[in-house]
Amino acid sequence: MLGASAQRISEDRRVLEREILPSFARRSDAHRVLFVGCAAYTQRYGELFVDREYWTIDPVPRRRLYGSERHIVDRLENLANHVEPEYFDVIICNGVLGWGLNSPDDAEAAFAACRQHLRAGGELVVGWNDVAPRNRVKPEDISALRRFEPSGCEHGQQSRIRIDAPHRHVFDFYRKR
Repeated sequence: MLGASAQRISEDRRVLEREILPSFARRSDAHRVLFVGCAAYTQRYGELFVDREYWTIDPVPRRRLYGSERHIVDRLENLANHVEPEYFDVIICNGVLGWGLNSPDDAEAAFAACRQHLRAGGELVVGWNDVAPRNRVKPEDISALRRFEPSGCEHGQQSRIRIDAPHRHVFDFYRKR
């Protein structure tokens, strides 16, 4: 793990911190990375991307404390107010669907913004809990996500990783066509 004192210890966090984030950090085509949602336990993720352009976004002003130097205080749906289209190589949206993106309309707008601001071939990771009430809006019901193609992460090139834990966390991997 990254060693921050505010770490959350769970299997899904372990997979994110030891497998998914490092796999993107090793990639030569991941120059501009956006991490969506900030908290004390995410504040050190940028250390994996020191030689990259690492951004964070969160709508709660006080969470800027946990964001990167390139932090945006806004909702993901409003990304166009902050960067040009096709700006990012990777967008990681973990724990936001069902924890802020709670309605179909919000999720549609947020993932349409992700698509608009990923370069061609850019990748999107969506981590979400497959338990009620957090799974009211599921990725397969979001038409904006159907405009992506499934992508595999280094973890066995799977486009979906399901964590066998009480909150049944799922990581879905997408690529912009």
